[in-house]
Amino acid sequence: MVARLRPLEAQARVEGGDALRVFLAAWGYAHGALDQFTVADAATAELIDMGEREGNAAATASAFALRATMLQLSGRLESANEWIAAALPWAEKTQDEPLRYWVFMTAGDLALSTGHLQQGLFALQAADRSALAQGNARRGAQARITLAPLRLALHDVDGARDDAREAFRLASGAGNMPLQLAAKIIESLVEEEAGHRAERDRAHQQARELARRIEPPAVGASAINPAKGGPAWFGTQAEVVQQLADLHLRSRNYAAARRYAEQALELSRQEGGEEAVDLATISLGLAQLGLRHTVAGNELVNRGLAALEKGSTKVRLLAQLNRHAELLDELGDTAGALRQSRKALALESELVRNDRVSTVLDLQRRSSFEQNQRALESLKHDNELQASELERHRSERRLGLGLAAAMLVVVLLTVALHRRVRKANRALQAHNEELRYVGLHDRVTGLPNRRALEMRASELEGCAFVGLGIAINRFGRIMGSLGHVAGDELLCQVAGRLKPIIERAGGRLYRLDGLSFGAMLPPLGDAGALRGLLDELLLAVKPVFIVQRQQLAMTLSIGAAECPLHGAQTAEVAKAVQLAMRQAQSQQGNSAVIYTENLSVNERERLALETQLSQALDRGEFELFYQAQCDLNTRRLSGFEALLRWRHPDGLIPPDRFIPIAEESGLIVPIGRWVLHQACRQAKTWHDAGRDRPVMAVNISPRQFQHPEFMATVREALRDSGVDPCCIELEITEGAMMDDAESTIAKMAELRALGLHLAIDDFGTGYSSLAYLKRFPIDRLKIDRSFVRDLGRDEEGAAIVQALIQLAHSLGMTVVAEGVEDSHQEACLRDWRCDLMQGFGYARPLPEPGASALLEAHRAESMHDG
Repeated sequence: MVARLRPLEAQARVEGGDALRVFLAAWGYAHGALDQFTVADAATAELIDMGEREGNAAATASAFALRATMLQLSGRLESANEWIAAALPWAEKTQDEPLRYWVFMTAGDLALSTGHLQQGLFALQAADRSALAQGNARRGAQARITLAPLRLALHDVDGARDDAREAFRLASGAGNMPLQLAAKIIESLVEEEAGHRAERDRAHQQARELARRIEPPAVGASAINPAKGGPAWFGTQAEVVQQLADLHLRSRNYAAARRYAEQALELSRQEGGEEAVDLATISLGLAQLGLRHTVAGNELVNRGLAALEKGSTKVRLLAQLNRHAELLDELGDTAGALRQSRKALALESELVRNDRVSTVLDLQRRSSFEQNQRALESLKHDNELQASELERHRSERRLGLGLAAAMLVVVLLTVALHRRVRKANRALQAHNEELRYVGLHDRVTGLPNRRALEMRASELEGCAFVGLGIAINRFGRIMGSLGHVAGDELLCQVAGRLKPIIERAGGRLYRLDGLSFGAMLPPLGDAGALRGLLDELLLAVKPVFIVQRQQLAMTLSIGAAECPLHGAQTAEVAKAVQLAMRQAQSQQGNSAVIYTENLSVNERERLALETQLSQALDRGEFELFYQAQCDLNTRRLSGFEALLRWRHPDGLIPPDRFIPIAEESGLIVPIGRWVLHQACRQAKTWHDAGRDRPVMAVNISPRQFQHPEFMATVREALRDSGVDPCCIELEITEGAMMDDAESTIAKMAELRALGLHLAIDDFGTGYSSLAYLKRFPIDRLKIDRSFVRDLGRDEEGAAIVQALIQLAHSLGMTVVAEGVEDSHQEACLRDWRCDLMQGFGYARPLPEPGASALLEAHRAESMHDG
């Protein structure tokens, strides 16, 4: 592939635009497949430059997807997942369906590899739609074949069956027999899971007939997938069963995982293939560990890893080591997890080192080619000398002149050759130095990068030091609003303020990734000195930054840990730093947290809660409460706000505990879809029962609002419930609106066109621009309870509330005050002409029976007054 691409480079660079973008993506992908990741990184950097220079969203999406694919090929799945997540919004901005298909398929594959099954489902569904838009039956079949095992792991047997049969239909239309074989293998397993033996046997028989018709070279060729950097397509029943075992492991369904792993192991032994046997053995061991069969599980995993180390690729071994380490860490075996993590880190370092060596060897081969060219020139000159020797027999005079000229040419060529050799050696040495520098430094800030930090950490193993993790808060909003160029300028300014402080303390500042820095310092003596350093770093970013003639306020979240106080090994200290930084990010504004043991306990509790939260929707543990809103002038009920509650088996869990977890993990998207459907159905029920037509307000989370499927979800909820859209009000937070203001305005216009009411929630807590506020098609403004709480005691807060009411009325909006709890607050708001109120002063949140009774009482009172 590289040989076929090389002669196309000149033409691609002349044409530029999409031609160059596609060439660079293919060039980087091909070298990455050859483990020459440095060349792939150079292609990635050029694509990023193209995206920034030309404002080319497709180039940026290609760069991020290429980087994610390279990280996936090198076994670094979590980092790859972060890069492909960054590629998704850029891909959404393009109309290039082949590019979108590549990004969505890679995103789906990485989400499955890292255990984010719901994210993988959404991404693969988007890839299927992209294939449909292209009219590409083969790609559609690939997407459906990847979706079917996932749906089976998520217990959606009917969906898995539909995907498998649709995949077979598309593969048949494309004339692709290996894909037809994969579809029939999956269909047979789906029917077995459903207990339909006759259908299972029929699908299995069709798969056997297809396998006999496919020649061995065709099966091998089908394993190459240029559309995404994922695993080979299924060619045997063992591969499908192995995929199902891995999916159940990632969803922590260990009993099902053990069942499929045992079946995969038996099939692999029957069908042949040592690597398949090794992978099935490892999956069976991991399932046994998950079921707390520690001795048997570790024995199986270690046996599989040992066999894999002898006969498989190092990248495949790296992925299995990371899986083992992650499960041991989840099960509380910290020592075992650290051992496997160290092996994985050593293997990853070896892969990176091999990449550099291969690149240097390539340069040396080029130098050798130049030396051969010089040898050919010398041989040509020798031939000329022989010709002159023949001329000597003809003329004595010409002989003397020929010898003199030949000697002069020899001297000149020798000098020229010597100079060229020296120049080539200097160029090679300079290039090696440049590679060494680029490999250890960040391209934007010039700071040492993560690899340099890891090298320094290995040098400090066993020594005392202080580690810091520094994250820039809300950096993504700035990038989304102002672009990468402004983001890079801001990063340089932040680094310029932090670096002198770190260096005065004897440490060094590192750039870790898009929005975070790290630092390593010698011990500072006591906790007071460390706290003083953290406060100094926070104070350094308080003055506003000037970027592209705009003033930007910036805050940091800093985590700190010490060795050996918080961990005997550098890996333990790094984990402590991450936990402390995550705790700082959960706080508002500038914050710094020093690690304590409680953070580890809280993290374990949070992970347990996230696991239970992922199953709560299927178990029917969620319910809606409804808090009434009333007209301040008449004190008549005007509507309800739907509020989510989680009735856990251990008791009711407050929303402020589980909503942030759902938002961060992405579970808020399916949960929010359920809330919207339930609220619309309840509103329709009240309307049909003749209980007036109160407005039903539904909160929309930022992540749900920005999801590609949001508009489809809203239309589906309205269609399924049959509710009048004018009775539904969507409450969107101020921060979600400002993340991408232009896109938000267009999306809100679509919502208004459906007949929905729109409200801006928690107004006054963010950083809205009034220039944008008047462009948003908003019907209602909700004043946050933090401003209402101190009415009568805080004159400044009262002035803000009055100003917000006047501002909203001037823009044609109605105003709702949240958190009204006493008659004094209610009187103040009524005097200031606030329209509606909501809070304990009027009604508490009630489950459906209580809300229905309140609505019925209001209707009876209205009829009596009438």
